Amino acid sequence: MEKKIAIQCGRLLQPDGTYRERQTVIVEKDKITEVQDGFTAPAGCQMIDAKDRWVTPGLIESHGHLATGNDANEMAANPVRTFFSVREAINPLDSAIGKVRSGGFTTYCILPGSEALINGTGVTVKLKDAAVVDEIELTECQPLKLALGDNPKMFFGKKGISPASRMGNAAILRQALYNVKAQLTAGNFDFESPANWQSVPVAEALQGKRLAKIHCHDPRDIVTAVRISEEFGLDYTLEHVTGGRFVAEFLGKHNVRCCLGPLLMNPLKYELEAIDPLNPGMLEQAGVKFSLIQDAAWDTDTLMLPSLAGVCTAYGLSEEAAMRGLTIEAARNLHLEHRIGTVEVGKDADLAIFNGNPLLNTTKCEMTIIDGMIYDYKKEA
Repeated sequence: MEKKIAIQCGRLLQPDGTYRERQTVIVEKDKITEVQDGFTAPAGCQMIDAKDRWVTPGLIESHGHLATGNDANEMAANPVRTFFSVREAINPLDSAIGKVRSGGFTTYCILPGSEALINGTGVTVKLKDAAVVDEIELTECQPLKLALGDNPKMFFGKKGISPASRMGNAAILRQALYNVKAQLTAGNFDFESPANWQSVPVAEALQGKRLAKIHCHDPRDIVTAVRISEEFGLDYTLEHVTGGRFVAEFLGKHNVRCCLGPLLMNPLKYELEAIDPLNPGMLEQAGVKFSLIQDAAWDTDTLMLPSLAGVCTAYGLSEEAAMRGLTIEAARNLHLEHRIGTVEVGKDADLAIFNGNPLLNTTKCEMTIIDGMIYDYKKEA
């Protein structure tokens, strides 16, 4: 690979979700250094001819379980598992990583499962080839995963222990948060103490230093998640929110940011009956900001996410919001918008080149670039 790359873009996605025609993006090492009008050909650059192609920032999956196999849930009896980390579950050699990358995805937030109320911390990674997860993780985004609704209710209810109800979910989650908040308020939470290591992620979330991502589908759980987050001053996003359209005004009033999805799937449990392609468009109309997610596990369902977002545009979602939901809004929901999500000078050199509109199921990603490293799928065809 040359030191500099010049990508001549027929259509280049803008931060607002629209496209600008005839642009040239200059990449040096792992950063975008210039975005120029017209098809320029700077001397000394490796040229990528995408004059008849659609170019976007690298797509972002802001919630999923990629490359974790069956290791993202512990099946333990404790509903509060603050000290678990999905890092130990991630297999960076999993072939699914390359397959998802081939769909134009460059960044992925890998989370623990949602059977408990507090499930531990996630890891956000760049989808590059690596043998060790440390080589691809973005250390500034390791969210704390919380969950409400049927998952913890059913898991513990079947064991005959609490929480076995929605009121139990909320009560025990509050108790866990209050226990740590009391120590912080009293000024006696020692982050270096071996006695506190299990509670450090919760303490950081309570101080606004760690993002909390809260699993919730049912409107009741959505409202409870917002209520608890505001009680404790959490920096948070709501995950799934498949029943969000029923409380859209509430979400808009509280300025809630959401990671919406899966967009389409079979209702494997009661609360998933709320899944409907109308949901994103109705939340857009209510002024709610959101990313779009497929919530895929070790398989490659994330590849379907752009075309499923396209399906939602037939039910009221604008194409602009759909593309923002796959790029800049996803970056914002991971607090990584300073690095990824748009093609702008100074940001990471993460791009995807498509042979058509990325929202159509007839479109193919032909090239993915991550930190300036080129993955060319035309050569593999």
